[in-house]
Amino acid sequence: MKRLVFALLCLPAVAVAAPGTLYKCDAGGAITIQSDPCPRGAVEVWRRDATPEAGPTPEELAARAALAQAQAQRAAEEARLAEQARLADEARRAAAERARAEEASGAPPRVTECSKAHDFARDVDAKPWLDLSDAARTRLREWVEQQCRDPGAGGSAVPLSLR
Repeated sequence: MKRLVFALLCLPAVAVAAPGTLYKCDAGGAITIQSDPCPRGAVEVWRRDATPEAGPTPEELAARAALAQAQAQRAAEEARLAEQARLADEARRAAAERARAEEASGAPPRVTECSKAHDFARDVDAKPWLDLSDAARTRLREWVEQQCRDPGAGGSAVPLSLR
């Protein structure tokens, strides 16, 4: 009975290994790193908590996924805009090259119905003595828009309502 009481009193003095603890032991020059406490006769050099960190929470995973998706959308939009700018630049260069080629060939510049309509409207605006009403100016603007919208329509050179 005395032995049992003695054993129960000594029990708290025994080091209980916590899960995830590592021990570095020196047993007469033989160094070991182990998950169990150092055996008798070995010197404990250090003890470290080796419990792995908890993984990301579902909220953190969702936030990471949302961030990755937003970055992918931003990159796709930037690529789309860059491609659009490249195509517009290419079209401007092609138009400038065509204009240089037409100029070099000596051919007269091409005049469209739209440019004729704009020239006519500018000429009318330059003549204040015509004293156009607001309704007439609106009809003139609509006629210019119609000429530019449908250049192959072959409309009249002057809007009928202004003759």
